[in-house]
Amino acid sequence: MSTERGPILRKRGNQPPREGTPQEGTPPAAPPTPPARDERSAGAESGAAPQPAKAGTAPPGRERTPPRREGGGRVVRDFEPRGGAATSGGRGESAGARPATPGRRLYDPRADRGGGPAPAVSGSPKDGKGARRAPAGRPLVSDEKTELKAQAQKLAKEKGVPLVHAYRILKGQTTLNDVLKGMMRKERFEQLVTREGVDRELAGQVASGHLPKQRAVLLTRMRTLRKQKLHIDGIKAAEVEKKKIGVDLFGRGWMLGRVRAARPYDFDFLPDGAEKVDKLFKHDVKAVCTAEDFEAAQKACDVDAAVKKLGLAQTEDRSERVRPSDDIMLRAIDEQRIVRFTMRDGEQILGRLRSFGRWDAELVLEGGELVTVFFHGLHASSVNLGYPAS
Repeated sequence: MSTERGPILRKRGNQPPREGTPQEGTPPAAPPTPPARDERSAGAESGAAPQPAKAGTAPPGRERTPPRREGGGRVVRDFEPRGGAATSGGRGESAGARPATPGRRLYDPRADRGGGPAPAVSGSPKDGKGARRAPAGRPLVSDEKTELKAQAQKLAKEKGVPLVHAYRILKGQTTLNDVLKGMMRKERFEQLVTREGVDRELAGQVASGHLPKQRAVLLTRMRTLRKQKLHIDGIKAAEVEKKKIGVDLFGRGWMLGRVRAARPYDFDFLPDGAEKVDKLFKHDVKAVCTAEDFEAAQKACDVDAAVKKLGLAQTEDRSERVRPSDDIMLRAIDEQRIVRFTMRDGEQILGRLRSFGRWDAELVLEGGELVTVFFHGLHASSVNLGYPAS
């Protein structure tokens, strides 16, 4: 049983010769003799308008090749360019596609990916079941995740570490030893903060091994007692608060004024009634107080004649400076003890120690007034604050 197929389309160079066209090796026929005049020329002479040629008709002197028909009623011409009509159905429906011909398969790009059909996809990609099949020899992505999850759960249960850290260990982002050390630091930190009341910043340093626990407890108490931070002295505090204060200077006594600018080692001070600021060094200052407590501070000062005879004054030499230990000052605060601060020039200030920082200490006078005494102006006799030397 034979099956009839339509003609195979060929390019222009491989098409059979059309009717009326000379073949290779055959001399060309003489062109036909044009008529003396055609209908258009005749009409032009007679003055009538030329008639337009009908669609599909060949111009005079040229024969028209009749089209052929293919099965299904489709008209097929001898040559159809690539930009012509596309085949119906399949991959050639877009404009410009090459028309399919009987007996020829369309190009399938999947054939270049291994010769087999396209990978199968099942289910929805959102439900976890629609993952595209991986090439042969490679495990599925879902299987890798499942295996990693099982290993992480096993490690977390055996070593007692959080699941998130177990994942990091398996991925090589950290080690088990580092994770366990971090957990111990966190546990110690929480104990210092909740049970012993250590400041959170200091507790972190203790847990990391950068600060002794006893020192952290002491600093926490110092921070609790003091209004400003431990590294801020009375002069810097006066600049921030912008209040009038009294200053006690070596060789000049008490003065009222305002601090215009404070720096680490000096400051600009504007005395009352003056128009120009004075640049003073901090080591020249023995004590400061508020303007309200100025008179009470002056009356609270006394003189130690024995120290005054030494003729000492302010000093920039750090080796000559003294400071009571933190333990002694905390002990005086706990016992509410009246202490006496003796300065290098013999001046004394008597009061109850209230708080202290890195550079100075606050004394509460008999009437409740406050005076801040600087450590750099103390005499060596004030080291123990009246306690027996240990």
